[in-house]
Amino acid sequence: MAIPLNPMALQARSSINNLADARMWIESFPRPVGFNTYAWETTKKLALQVWRCHFEGRAFQRTLNFMHPSFYDMIRTPEGVALVAERMVRKHVN
Repeated sequence: MAIPLNPMALQARSSINNLADARMWIESFPRPVGFNTYAWETTKKLALQVWRCHFEGRAFQRTLNFMHPSFYDMIRTPEGVALVAERMVRKHVN
């Protein structure tokens, strides 16, 4: 399933302008308590793939269902704009 990009993310100004900045943004999130290292590294890699698609202007080609709440912050700009169309993402509810 392809998840389309959020058109607003392509138009809005962001403090993240390249993949290196995106990697630093993702790495700024601490591993949640109870989340094992492998699962957290996998989550961060998935977030980086979303950012890569954003910079390349193409849809994300995997599903994003019920990830840890921190993940959804990773795929937003620091200014709060979601990179993917949020209506296409089934979020984990606490």
